[in-house]
Amino acid sequence: MKFFKNILLIIVVSFSLTIANAGKEPINDKALDFNITHVLSEAEVYPNPAEDFIYLKINDRSISSDIKIEVMSIIGNKMKITHEKIKDGLYKINIQNIPSGHYYVMLTIDSEKSLKKFIKK
Repeated sequence: MKFFKNILLIIVVSFSLTIANAGKEPINDKALDFNITHVLSEAEVYPNPAEDFIYLKINDRSISSDIKIEVMSIIGNKMKITHEKIKDGLYKINIQNIPSGHYYVMLTIDSEKSLKKFIKK
């Protein structure tokens, strides 16, 4: 008798889960990739030109993936910088130790990348 109760319980639970998920759309990877691409294209780096610090503002806080921030010279050399997350969607990047010139901030979320140009005074 206990065996039949367990079978009945399994059937009821699986039926409940099926009904609960019936109205939900499956996750669409292309939509997620587009969202990340859009977020990266809308990201802002300011002030420009900058002296000691630049700020990176990402408007969409719904991105749950970690963001990788790199500063590169105009010819692609990676610069040693530090950055800190001030709050969701806002990062402070220390550029005090790099020489004056033209640079790029390379942002990476998952496999999507974007370059933002700035000038160090």
